[in-house]
Amino acid sequence: MADFDNEELSRVRQWWAANGNALMIGVLVGLIVIAAWGGWNWYQNRQAAAAADISAQIEGALVNGAIDDSVVEAVERLENDYSGTPYATGAALGLASAYVADSEYDKAMPHLDWAVDNASEEGMRHIARVRKARLLWTQDDAEAALTLLETDHPAAFDALYAEVAGDIHAARGDREAAHQAYQRALDALPQDTPRQPLQNKLADNAPADDAGAGSEQESASAS
Repeated sequence: MADFDNEELSRVRQWWAANGNALMIGVLVGLIVIAAWGGWNWYQNRQAAAAADISAQIEGALVNGAIDDSVVEAVERLENDYSGTPYATGAALGLASAYVADSEYDKAMPHLDWAVDNASEEGMRHIARVRKARLLWTQDDAEAALTLLETDHPAAFDALYAEVAGDIHAARGDREAAHQAYQRALDALPQDTPRQPLQNKLADNAPADDAGAGSEQESASAS
């Protein structure tokens, strides 16, 4: 038995001599990876918590209608230091909306641009792009707005893009283009979404022939 034990021990020593270094390296690498992953998660959680605190302060100020230097600095801090969080995008969009409400369009645009380029969530990026298109339209640059709305986007956002395009066409008096855009928006609208507002826009911008036919039908029904 002692000879057998000694033989087994000798084999273990030989195996360790041949493989021990590689095994230790593998263990160390595994521990480093685990530690790094845990550290990264801790860092992300810390970043998110800090961003949430700053965002809450910004939201409170904007609700009260205050756009002072401290609010602008807080938004820019989120954009610069916490760009990977949704709080940064939300703050950029919130400040842009506040500027638009005050007709300070030139101050709003950089924050919409930032959101389009840096939003961490796809949905927020498309909301920012559509709002930028509306702002371009407000600034009398309808062509740039329509070009922006032609940007490739997932089908889930078709209704959002098409409705704004329809609004722009309608404002320019292009009833046919507006009607087509509103129809695309209506077709893409989720079934559980209220449809009446879009249907009203669609009817208001029906091509002249369709509108005339509708009027004749209403007159015939009345008689």
